[in-house]
Amino acid sequence: MNNTINASDAASRIDKLRELIRYHDYRYFVEASPEISDYEYDQLMHELIQLEDNHPELIREDSPCRRVSGQPLKEFTSFPHAMPMLSLDNTYSYDDLRAFDNRIKKGLGKKEIEYVVELKIDGVGASLIYRQGIFQQGLTRGDGVMGDDITLNLRTIHAIPLRLNEPEDIEVRGEVYMPVKGFEGFNDSRIANKEAPFANPRNAAAGSLHLLDPASVAKRPLSIFVHSLGYVPDWTISTHDNTLNRLEELGFVINPYRKLLIGIDEVIKYCQECEQLRTSLGYEIDGTVVKVNSLEFQKQLGSTSRSPRWAVAYKFTAQQATTLLKDIIVQVGRTGALTPVAILEPVEVAGAKISRATLHNEDEIKRKDIRINDLVVIERSGDVIPKIVGVLPDAIKSGRNTPFVFPCTCPECGAIIVKPEGEARSFCTGINCPAQRQRRIEHFASRGCMNIEGMGTSVVKQLLEEGIIEDILSIYTLKDSFCRLERLCSLEGWGDKSIENLLASIEESKAKPFDRLINGLGIPQVGSKMSAVLAEHFGSLENVSYATNEELLSIPDIGPKTALCIAAFFSQEQTKSLLASLKSIGINKENVKTAAIDNEFSGNEFVITGTLPNLSRAEAAEIIQKLGGKISDHVSKKTFALIAGEKPGSKLKKAQELGIRIMKWTDIEDKL
Repeated sequence: MNNTINASDAASRIDKLRELIRYHDYRYFVEASPEISDYEYDQLMHELIQLEDNHPELIREDSPCRRVSGQPLKEFTSFPHAMPMLSLDNTYSYDDLRAFDNRIKKGLGKKEIEYVVELKIDGVGASLIYRQGIFQQGLTRGDGVMGDDITLNLRTIHAIPLRLNEPEDIEVRGEVYMPVKGFEGFNDSRIANKEAPFANPRNAAAGSLHLLDPASVAKRPLSIFVHSLGYVPDWTISTHDNTLNRLEELGFVINPYRKLLIGIDEVIKYCQECEQLRTSLGYEIDGTVVKVNSLEFQKQLGSTSRSPRWAVAYKFTAQQATTLLKDIIVQVGRTGALTPVAILEPVEVAGAKISRATLHNEDEIKRKDIRINDLVVIERSGDVIPKIVGVLPDAIKSGRNTPFVFPCTCPECGAIIVKPEGEARSFCTGINCPAQRQRRIEHFASRGCMNIEGMGTSVVKQLLEEGIIEDILSIYTLKDSFCRLERLCSLEGWGDKSIENLLASIEESKAKPFDRLINGLGIPQVGSKMSAVLAEHFGSLENVSYATNEELLSIPDIGPKTALCIAAFFSQEQTKSLLASLKSIGINKENVKTAAIDNEFSGNEFVITGTLPNLSRAEAAEIIQKLGGKISDHVSKKTFALIAGEKPGSKLKKAQELGIRIMKWTDIEDKL
């Protein structure tokens, strides 16, 4: 760029750059659909910074490169809200929602009410004030009447426009939040810096907004959803739904999961749908907000001193709870990895009774200073294993137990425990560790691998203890061993029919797809998806076993650590012996491809969402792959089609927004 550019040309170029950067900020932070690379964006920003530095008289407060400004504060200043920031009354049942609806209908003298239902973001309330379309001030909720001035901190959040698309005088309210992935990365960096991690995204967002240094806030992954007006401008809009549409036009980020509904039955139905979405959104919600749509009706209903009468929050079942940590035990996995597990006083979390939670590893226990008899906060999200997110600070007293001491020897076999360099986990070194052996067999027989029905945890444990099986190979030789079958028949609960069913399932497993066998072998770093990649690329177990580290690294989906694990696994003598034995008894060892029935499957990427009729997602994915298709977890522009079952979740909405083809499973069946 020419640094000698005159003031007139500089002003023109600066205006153009600001407009471009605001546009690309909106595409990236609001629509999540960037049009240029990070490098190209950085070039635009760098040029604007240089021009403004060379022409300080042209600097404006709404400039995109002035988001981080001002010196660290000594303290926050409080200001009154133009309109009180009221709280919402909470409901916890559908009966409560119906009671709310009855009060509204009675108060308005109406038979049916039009409502808007929105997600209740688990974040921190904030008020944003604009004058002539320029962001002037931002306040916390505070006590609802007075709020702290956090303007400089809010300016660092890219989802907050510094200039609106039109020169409005307006005040809006919203929830500042930290996305789940951003929160996880942020906590990882805190742990790496020996800082205490935050218990949840909401706490992280609240703590961030109350930092006195805006430069520190700028490093934190915060965002915002605007949900309502504070100061009401002179608009002719008559409904809340149209208000949100108007705010979106001005450049604010409005949550897309909002719905205009008539009658409380439709409201309840949508609340149920939203609760199903809860774990797939990428940010935390703790309920829905139900609002009367008509602004005139809102005015008629009015407010109490603390909450509006025309809105209510429906709170979902809690995903966190507090309970007593009674004990810590250490379990041994199929690879020998030792995992500490918390034994808890049973407590209900997200609709399930929880009595155990993972503690991950020794370092995690030390970092969170978790001890037996502590009061701990338990979290459960979807199907994820419950975990302890922290110890209640108020419960930490001088009378706490001594810190937990991780064992030096395996609790199952007594072998020495080692912790490899760079690993967070410790491992049992016992070659014949019974716990490892049991977990390996359980994994091999599991549904996602060889799917041997009737060989769950308790059965595998019993068969091992009775000497009826001893390893994977012995499962397949059971039918030819009279002594072992006779012993099995003598055990309580085992009759001719149950033994016959078990042997039939074992025999059927021999014909399972090749990738299931790879997955069942329990190769470190290799799950079901990587197993499918290996099966597709190499075609046979023999080819996989001979693959070099270089060959493995040439496959796009395989990184250095995974390649090393695969090569090391197949180089072991015990692996070679097992593969030779499996080959001799006729287990499927090649990737048998089904001819593509319809060429639209071949090489195309499919995403599956929702509950499918009569089969699991894993089984559906297997069929798609046999037809030549690929399976992905994420909807993107590369997705060929979304296969939607019942209760499809957020992937359906994204697919519709991107114009991606939506298919039912019956559409696939028609092609089979």
